[in-house]
Amino acid sequence: MNNLVINEIHHDLVINAIQKKTLNTSNLNFSTLRKFAGIDSDKRDELDRGRLTIHRQDLLNQYLYSYGLMVQRQWLHTLPKTVDMLNDSQYQNLHIYDYGCGQGLATLLFLENLTELGSIDEVTLIEPSQIALQRARQIIGCVQPEAEIHSIHKKIDDLDESDLQINPEKMNIHLFSNVLDIDSFDQFEVFNKILKDGGTHYVIAISNDRNCYGGTKRLQSLYKALLNMEQQEGESLSVTHTQFERFTDTKNMNHVYFCLKIEIN
Repeated sequence: MNNLVINEIHHDLVINAIQKKTLNTSNLNFSTLRKFAGIDSDKRDELDRGRLTIHRQDLLNQYLYSYGLMVQRQWLHTLPKTVDMLNDSQYQNLHIYDYGCGQGLATLLFLENLTELGSIDEVTLIEPSQIALQRARQIIGCVQPEAEIHSIHKKIDDLDESDLQINPEKMNIHLFSNVLDIDSFDQFEVFNKILKDGGTHYVIAISNDRNCYGGTKRLQSLYKALLNMEQQEGESLSVTHTQFERFTDTKNMNHVYFCLKIEIN
Protein backbone atom coordinates (compact mmCIF):
# COMPACT_ATOMS: atom_id res chain seq x y z
CA MET A 1 0.00 0.00 0.00
CA ASN A 2 1.52 3.34 -0.97
CA ASN A 3 1.90 6.26 1.43
CA LEU A 4 -0.93 8.24 -0.18
CA VAL A 5 -3.44 5.45 0.41
CA ILE A 6 -2.20 4.87 3.96
CA ASN A 7 -2.67 8.57 4.69
CA GLU A 8 -6.18 8.59 3.19
CA ILE A 9 -7.25 5.61 5.32
CA HIS A 10 -5.67 7.03 8.47
CA HIS A 11 -7.60 10.27 8.07
CA ASP A 12 -10.90 8.79 6.88
CA LEU A 13 -13.57 10.67 8.83
CA VAL A 14 -15.94 7.66 8.90
CA ILE A 15 -13.29 5.25 10.17
CA ASN A 16 -12.15 7.77 12.77
CA ALA A 17 -15.75 8.32 13.90
CA ILE A 18 -16.29 4.57 14.30
CA GLN A 19 -13.05 4.19 16.23
CA LYS A 20 -14.08 7.08 18.52
CA LYS A 21 -17.61 5.57 18.91
CA THR A 22 -19.23 8.70 17.46
CA LEU A 23 -20.68 6.28 14.94
CA ASN A 24 -21.48 3.00 16.66
CA THR A 25 -23.62 -0.11 16.50
CA SER A 26 -26.66 1.66 17.94
CA ASN A 27 -26.69 4.70 15.63
CA LEU A 28 -24.91 3.75 12.39
CA ASN A 29 -27.27 3.23 9.46
CA PHE A 30 -27.48 4.49 5.90
CA SER A 31 -29.10 7.81 6.83
CA THR A 32 -26.65 8.67 9.59
CA LEU A 33 -23.73 7.67 7.38
CA ARG A 34 -24.83 9.92 4.53
CA LYS A 35 -25.62 12.80 6.90
CA PHE A 36 -22.18 12.43 8.47
CA ALA A 37 -20.02 11.89 5.38
CA GLY A 38 -22.11 12.84 2.35
CA ILE A 39 -20.14 15.98 1.56
CA ASP A 40 -20.51 17.90 -1.69
CA SER A 41 -17.11 19.19 -2.80
CA ASP A 42 -18.31 19.90 -6.35
CA LYS A 43 -16.39 16.91 -7.75
CA ARG A 44 -19.23 14.78 -9.09
CA ASP A 45 -17.76 14.89 -12.60
CA GLU A 46 -14.63 13.12 -11.35
CA LEU A 47 -16.73 10.08 -10.39
CA ASP A 48 -17.26 9.09 -14.05
CA ARG A 49 -21.01 8.51 -13.56
CA GLY A 50 -20.27 6.53 -10.39
CA ARG A 51 -17.95 4.06 -12.12
CA LEU A 52 -14.61 5.43 -10.88
CA THR A 53 -12.34 3.26 -8.75
CA ILE A 54 -12.08 5.86 -6.00
CA HIS A 55 -8.67 6.78 -4.64
CA ARG A 56 -9.42 9.83 -2.46
CA GLN A 57 -11.58 10.32 0.61
CA ASP A 58 -13.24 13.46 -0.77
CA LEU A 59 -14.52 11.36 -3.68
CA LEU A 60 -15.91 8.72 -1.31
CA ASN A 61 -17.82 11.51 0.39
CA GLN A 62 -18.86 12.99 -2.95
CA TYR A 63 -20.23 9.60 -4.05
CA LEU A 64 -22.31 9.40 -0.87
CA TYR A 65 -23.66 12.89 -1.54
CA SER A 66 -24.26 12.50 -5.28
CA TYR A 67 -25.34 8.87 -5.62
CA GLY A 68 -26.18 7.65 -2.12
CA LEU A 69 -29.90 8.47 -2.23
CA MET A 70 -30.23 6.83 -5.64
CA VAL A 71 -28.68 3.63 -4.27
CA GLN A 72 -31.03 3.80 -1.29
CA ARG A 73 -34.09 4.17 -3.55
CA GLN A 74 -32.96 1.20 -5.65
CA TRP A 75 -32.63 -1.11 -2.66
CA LEU A 76 -35.75 0.10 -0.84
CA HIS A 77 -37.76 -0.73 -3.95
CA THR A 78 -36.15 -4.12 -4.49
CA LEU A 79 -35.62 -5.64 -1.05
CA PRO A 80 -39.32 -6.12 -0.17
CA LYS A 81 -39.67 -8.16 -3.37
CA THR A 82 -36.96 -10.59 -2.22
CA VAL A 83 -38.44 -11.50 1.17
CA ASP A 84 -40.23 -14.66 0.01
CA MET A 85 -37.10 -15.84 -1.78
CA LEU A 86 -34.85 -15.22 1.21
CA ASN A 87 -37.28 -16.91 3.61
CA ASP A 88 -37.17 -20.06 1.48
CA SER A 89 -34.12 -21.57 3.15
CA GLN A 90 -33.27 -24.53 5.32
CA TYR A 91 -30.13 -22.80 6.56
CA GLN A 92 -29.94 -20.44 9.52
CA ASN A 93 -26.37 -19.28 8.88
CA LEU A 94 -25.81 -16.62 6.24
CA HIS A 95 -22.80 -15.52 4.22
CA ILE A 96 -23.23 -12.24 2.35
CA TYR A 97 -21.04 -11.43 -0.65
CA ASP A 98 -20.92 -7.84 -1.94
CA TYR A 99 -19.23 -7.51 -5.33
CA GLY A 100 -17.72 -4.14 -6.20
CA CYS A 101 -18.93 -3.13 -2.75
CA GLY A 102 -17.56 0.41 -2.69
CA GLN A 103 -18.26 1.73 0.81
CA GLY A 104 -20.55 -1.19 1.59
CA LEU A 105 -23.83 0.62 0.91
CA ALA A 106 -25.67 -2.40 -0.52
CA THR A 107 -24.76 -4.60 2.45
CA LEU A 108 -25.62 -1.80 4.88
CA LEU A 109 -29.07 -1.29 3.31
CA PHE A 110 -29.63 -5.06 3.14
CA LEU A 111 -28.83 -5.50 6.83
CA GLU A 112 -30.96 -2.62 8.08
CA ASN A 113 -34.02 -3.47 5.97
CA LEU A 114 -34.08 -7.27 6.29
CA THR A 115 -33.70 -7.85 10.00
CA GLU A 116 -35.65 -11.11 10.31
CA LEU A 117 -33.16 -13.37 8.55
CA GLY A 118 -30.93 -15.88 10.29
CA SER A 119 -27.52 -15.32 11.82
CA ILE A 120 -25.09 -13.35 9.65
CA ASP A 121 -21.95 -15.43 10.13
CA GLU A 122 -19.78 -13.91 7.43
CA VAL A 123 -19.64 -10.96 5.07
CA THR A 124 -17.22 -10.89 2.14
CA LEU A 125 -16.53 -7.46 0.66
CA ILE A 126 -14.91 -7.33 -2.79
CA GLU A 127 -13.62 -4.02 -4.12
CA PRO A 128 -10.67 -2.71 -6.19
CA SER A 129 -10.51 0.62 -4.30
CA GLN A 130 -8.44 0.16 -1.17
CA ILE A 131 -9.81 3.20 0.67
CA ALA A 132 -13.41 2.32 -0.17
CA LEU A 133 -12.83 -1.27 0.97
CA GLN A 134 -11.32 -0.17 4.28
CA ARG A 135 -14.27 2.13 4.94
CA ALA A 136 -16.74 -0.64 4.01
CA ARG A 137 -15.02 -3.09 6.35
CA GLN A 138 -15.28 -0.66 9.26
CA ILE A 139 -18.93 0.19 8.53
CA ILE A 140 -20.13 -3.40 8.20
CA GLY A 141 -18.02 -4.54 11.14
CA CYS A 142 -19.65 -1.80 13.23
CA VAL A 143 -23.26 -2.67 12.34
CA GLN A 144 -22.65 -6.44 12.40
CA PRO A 145 -20.05 -6.93 15.16
CA GLU A 146 -20.66 -10.67 15.54
CA ALA A 147 -19.95 -11.43 11.87
CA GLU A 148 -16.58 -12.36 10.44
CA ILE A 149 -15.70 -9.74 7.82
CA HIS A 150 -13.53 -10.72 4.85
CA SER A 151 -12.18 -7.98 2.60
CA ILE A 152 -10.82 -8.82 -0.84
CA HIS A 153 -8.90 -6.07 -2.59
CA LYS A 154 -9.39 -7.23 -6.17
CA LYS A 155 -11.24 -6.52 -9.36
CA ILE A 156 -14.05 -8.99 -9.98
CA ASP A 157 -12.24 -10.55 -12.96
CA ASP A 158 -9.24 -11.26 -10.71
CA LEU A 159 -11.19 -13.28 -8.15
CA ASP A 160 -10.09 -16.84 -7.52
CA GLU A 161 -12.47 -19.57 -6.41
CA SER A 162 -10.46 -19.77 -3.18
CA ASP A 163 -11.20 -16.09 -2.47
CA LEU A 164 -14.93 -16.76 -2.27
CA GLN A 165 -14.77 -19.76 0.09
CA ILE A 166 -18.28 -20.87 -0.82
CA ASN A 167 -19.76 -23.16 1.83
CA PRO A 168 -22.54 -25.34 0.35
CA GLU A 169 -23.98 -25.74 3.87
CA LYS A 170 -24.71 -22.02 4.26
CA MET A 171 -27.19 -19.58 2.79
CA ASN A 172 -25.00 -17.68 0.33
CA ILE A 173 -26.35 -14.24 -0.62
CA HIS A 174 -24.75 -12.42 -3.54
CA LEU A 175 -25.28 -8.65 -3.90
CA PHE A 176 -24.45 -6.81 -7.11
CA SER A 177 -25.20 -3.11 -6.70
CA ASN A 178 -24.60 -0.98 -9.81
CA VAL A 179 -21.80 -3.24 -10.98
CA LEU A 180 -23.16 -5.90 -13.35
CA ASP A 181 -24.07 -3.19 -15.86
CA ILE A 182 -20.45 -2.04 -16.15
CA ASP A 183 -18.73 -3.50 -19.19
CA SER A 184 -15.37 -4.09 -17.52
CA PHE A 185 -15.47 -7.76 -16.47
CA ASP A 186 -16.82 -11.14 -17.54
CA GLN A 187 -20.12 -11.51 -15.67
CA PHE A 188 -20.48 -15.14 -16.77
CA GLU A 189 -17.07 -16.20 -15.47
CA VAL A 190 -17.68 -14.84 -11.98
CA PHE A 191 -20.79 -17.01 -11.75
CA ASN A 192 -18.82 -20.04 -12.92
CA LYS A 193 -16.64 -19.46 -9.85
CA ILE A 194 -19.60 -18.83 -7.54
CA LEU A 195 -21.47 -21.98 -8.56
CA LYS A 196 -18.55 -24.37 -9.07
CA ASP A 197 -18.96 -26.22 -5.77
CA GLY A 198 -22.75 -26.16 -5.71
CA GLY A 199 -24.77 -25.06 -2.71
CA THR A 200 -27.64 -22.66 -2.20
CA HIS A 201 -27.29 -19.19 -3.67
CA TYR A 202 -29.51 -16.12 -3.58
CA VAL A 203 -28.65 -13.47 -6.15
CA ILE A 204 -29.85 -9.84 -6.05
CA ALA A 205 -28.60 -7.50 -8.77
CA ILE A 206 -29.57 -3.84 -9.22
CA SER A 207 -28.38 -1.26 -11.76
CA ASN A 208 -29.46 1.77 -13.71
CA ASP A 209 -31.62 0.85 -16.70
CA ARG A 210 -29.71 2.07 -19.75
CA ASN A 211 -28.62 0.89 -23.19
CA CYS A 212 -25.06 2.23 -23.26
CA TYR A 213 -21.71 1.63 -21.50
CA GLY A 214 -22.66 -2.03 -21.01
CA GLY A 215 -26.03 -1.40 -19.40
CA THR A 216 -29.15 -3.48 -19.01
CA LYS A 217 -28.26 -5.95 -21.75
CA ARG A 218 -25.52 -7.33 -19.49
CA LEU A 219 -28.05 -8.08 -16.75
CA GLN A 220 -30.50 -9.54 -19.26
CA SER A 221 -27.94 -11.88 -20.80
CA LEU A 222 -26.72 -13.10 -17.40
CA TYR A 223 -30.26 -13.59 -16.09
CA LYS A 224 -31.20 -15.65 -19.15
CA ALA A 225 -28.02 -17.72 -18.85
CA LEU A 226 -28.77 -18.52 -15.21
CA LEU A 227 -32.35 -19.48 -16.06
CA ASN A 228 -31.12 -21.82 -18.78
CA MET A 229 -28.31 -23.56 -16.93
CA GLU A 230 -28.03 -27.25 -17.76
CA GLN A 231 -28.02 -29.83 -15.02
CA GLN A 232 -24.77 -31.78 -14.92
CA GLU A 233 -24.64 -35.55 -14.56
CA GLY A 234 -24.96 -36.63 -10.95
CA GLU A 235 -26.29 -33.32 -9.62
CA SER A 236 -29.68 -31.77 -8.96
CA LEU A 237 -30.33 -28.21 -10.10
CA SER A 238 -33.19 -25.81 -9.44
CA VAL A 239 -33.62 -22.13 -10.22
CA THR A 240 -36.60 -20.56 -8.46
CA HIS A 241 -38.03 -17.26 -7.21
CA THR A 242 -37.05 -15.65 -10.50
CA GLN A 243 -37.80 -11.96 -11.00
CA PHE A 244 -36.65 -9.43 -13.57
CA GLU A 245 -38.13 -5.94 -13.44
CA ARG A 246 -37.57 -2.48 -14.80
CA PHE A 247 -38.84 0.30 -12.55
CA THR A 248 -38.85 4.08 -12.17
CA ASP A 249 -38.04 5.51 -8.75
CA THR A 250 -39.62 8.48 -7.00
CA LYS A 251 -37.14 10.84 -8.70
CA ASN A 252 -38.06 9.51 -12.16
CA MET A 253 -34.79 7.61 -12.56
CA ASN A 254 -34.96 4.27 -14.38
CA HIS A 255 -33.51 1.12 -12.86
CA VAL A 256 -33.52 -2.62 -13.34
CA TYR A 257 -33.12 -5.55 -10.97
CA PHE A 258 -33.21 -9.30 -10.98
CA CYS A 259 -33.20 -11.87 -8.24
CA LEU A 260 -33.27 -15.64 -8.14
CA LYS A 261 -32.42 -18.65 -6.01
CA ILE A 262 -30.09 -21.33 -7.33
CA GLU A 263 -29.70 -24.73 -5.66
CA ILE A 264 -27.10 -27.22 -6.86
CA ASN A 265 -26.66 -30.45 -4.93
